[in-house]
Amino acid sequence: MSKWTGTLRATDLIETVCGIHLSSYVRSPVSDRGGLMLVGPPGALKTTFLDVLDHYHNSIATSNWNTTTLVQMLPQMVNGGIRSIVIPDMHAIYAGDPRTAARFEAMIMQLAGEGTRGASWQDSRHQKFISRCTVLGAMTSKHFERHSKGWEDSGLLRRFLWCSYALADPDVLMRALDTWQRADIGSIAAPMLPADTVIEDTLTSAERQQIRSWLKHQPTPHEIQYALLCRTASALRWCYRTAKVKRDAMKTVRAFAETLQRNAALVTIP
Repeated sequence: MSKWTGTLRATDLIETVCGIHLSSYVRSPVSDRGGLMLVGPPGALKTTFLDVLDHYHNSIATSNWNTTTLVQMLPQMVNGGIRSIVIPDMHAIYAGDPRTAARFEAMIMQLAGEGTRGASWQDSRHQKFISRCTVLGAMTSKHFERHSKGWEDSGLLRRFLWCSYALADPDVLMRALDTWQRADIGSIAAPMLPADTVIEDTLTSAERQQIRSWLKHQPTPHEIQYALLCRTASALRWCYRTAKVKRDAMKTVRAFAETLQRNAALVTIP
């Protein structure tokens, strides 16, 4: 394996975000969906990178998440009507009553992990299905540092891939505004959804071992993160093959893995 360079293209990050959304279609021995948290300084385009999931009808984002909203969506998560939820600003969840934040935190942990049959206030005697979905969010580095110890104790850390990065050129957005334009972060053709509900796992044992090594500096244990990243690689491989794109899914995931290392990565945009 080559040495870590600490840099990746914005398009590699965006395509991996799409692959993570599609990962729930891939056959896996692990039912836990897992998720992704983008961590970086303000103005690092975290929300912009997650906005690509607006392309998919079975992904939903809102800035006003609460436990009641999630409970109302549980039936759609059971049948695949909703496969991913996007939380553009995790900080907003913790801005109010700490008890409210704790209940929401517990719910997204269950959705990304073992699944949930509903909220604690619902009648447990009623028969319910288990709801799961992939959870993607964004936060500042300071917010992560403030809450990471509590998340480690609660088990939230191990359910997510923690993607730490900054822009390689922090002035690129301002230079674009100097010409009264938005910065060009690159473009991709958002991968299509599969016609059926299954994408086959096509990774070799050697490829899975490679992916496992890329998680060395992520919160332990790595089971959920490992299964998620393997499914993501298979989903991207399926996407490239279906769209007849000559790209290597493992190279895309390898580039994304720069953000999972001990030191934050630098994301380059055109």
